[in-house]
Amino acid sequence: MADSLSLAGWSLVRRFRAAENPLALLDFPRVAREEFGFDAVELNSPFFTSLDGDYLDELSDHAAQVKVRLLGIAVDGMGDLASLDAVAREEAVQRHIPWLEAGARLDCEFVRVNLGGHNTTDPEAAVRAGIASFGALAQAAGERGVTLVIENHWGLSADPANMVRIITTVNDGRFGALLDFGNFPDDIRYDALARIAPYARTVHAKFKDFDANGAPLEIDVARCVTIVRGAGYVGNWGIEYEGKGDDHDGVVRSKQVLSHLLGLH
Repeated sequence: MADSLSLAGWSLVRRFRAAENPLALLDFPRVAREEFGFDAVELNSPFFTSLDGDYLDELSDHAAQVKVRLLGIAVDGMGDLASLDAVAREEAVQRHIPWLEAGARLDCEFVRVNLGGHNTTDPEAAVRAGIASFGALAQAAGERGVTLVIENHWGLSADPANMVRIITTVNDGRFGALLDFGNFPDDIRYDALARIAPYARTVHAKFKDFDANGAPLEIDVARCVTIVRGAGYVGNWGIEYEGKGDDHDGVVRSKQVLSHLLGLH
C-alpha cells in the first residue's frame, strides 16, 4: 500500500447547494478529475438524490468513465447512534444499513457514520449505547464487504477517549477511525489526534484558509501529517477544504501543500 490523495465532496459543498445550477453528484467524479486531477473521491450522503440501484449504477458508471474511484461515503443525518432511547437508537442503526449497502454496490472501501450523543444527559450510558450501535453496524459492514469508520465529528466523539473505547471494545477488523485534522477542539487537537491515529483507516486532511505565501492557517497540517505518519499510517489522505475563499483555489492549494508534505509529485 502507498499514500494517495482523494477529494472529499464537502470541499465543494457550496457548489452542491448552489441555488442556481447546483453540482450534481453524478458530475462530481468528472469535476474531481478534470478540474483538480484527482482519481478518487469521497461522497457525502446529503448530495445523493436516491439510493435506488439504477441511480447508484449510473453514479458508478459516471465515475468509471473518468477513471475515478468512489472511495467512501460520509453519512450524516440518519439518527443518533448514542441515543439513550433504545427504540430511537435501533431505528438509527437500521437507517444506516442502506448506506452500507450503497457503499458495497459502489465498491467503496469505507462508510463513515457519526457517533452522536450531542447534549446527552448521561455520557457514560451514551457511550455504551454507541458501542452497541457500532458493534451491530460493524458486523453489517463486514457482511457487505465494506469497512465502517467513526470520525471525530463533534458530540461524544470530540473526546478521543470515547472513540478509542468504542473501537477497542467493538474490536472488529472491519471497524476503525476516520481521522480528521480539524474537528477536535483547538486546545486538545494534536494530543487527541495522536490518541486516535493508531486506529485510522482513512484520513480527512482538513484545510481552512491560507496566508499570502500559501501556508495553511488555523490548523498545523504539517504537524498533523507527522502525527499520523508517526502512528504508522499509510493509505488515503482525503482533502477536505473548508475555507471561506474560492473553493477552486482552496482545493488546488490544499493539494499542493499535502502533496509536498507526503512527497507525492
